[in-house]
Amino acid sequence: MLEETKQEIKHHLPNITEKQIQNIKQFVEDAFLFNKKHNIFVRRSLDEVYEKDVLDCLPLIHEIKDAQKTLDLGSGGGFPGILIGILKPNLTNHLLEKNQKKCYFLNKTIDNLELKNTKVIKATLNDKNNLEPYDLITARAFSSTTNILKLTKNNLVKTGQYILLKGRMEKILEELESIDTNKYKYEIIKIDNNKNERHFLKIKINE
Repeated sequence: MLEETKQEIKHHLPNITEKQIQNIKQFVEDAFLFNKKHNIFVRRSLDEVYEKDVLDCLPLIHEIKDAQKTLDLGSGGGFPGILIGILKPNLTNHLLEKNQKKCYFLNKTIDNLELKNTKVIKATLNDKNNLEPYDLITARAFSSTTNILKLTKNNLVKTGQYILLKGRMEKILEELESIDTNKYKYEIIKIDNNKNERHFLKIKINE
């Protein structure tokens, strides 16, 4: 990890520990090495993983409270699921993934980093799933907003929320056209990103 990258991580998370920084470093290096053989994501360098994956997901950490139960949909290479496990040790963190290779990598990473708060659920998500209820459901490049709400309609507690990592505002507004605003309320928050247009889409159930 370059010193410049380390300082940028500390800028986002001033209270991060050296152990957590080392865990992120090990996670990124292991992911990049595993990816060379198994092609779990498209990245050409470690720097690209830090820029496009780690730094992209870090703003999400501020939105997560301790002691919550979280579900990350389609965790893939572990962004943001593994990062949540590293940086939020006092919550229950579940990573949903259907791909066998990706599940193997996620489980291996959880063991290597001794993330006692995190476990992988190998399953294909459907709207009749038997998953637990969660306080927070996250997703990054998993599916459309409408489809996420449909597939997890029974998996969010009444006081919970979705935080979806999204790109362009135009695309977000397009997806929101089919949302039932009687049932859900939403907020779009711009993320400070010098290179790409990024947003949080926060969705809660109307009381």
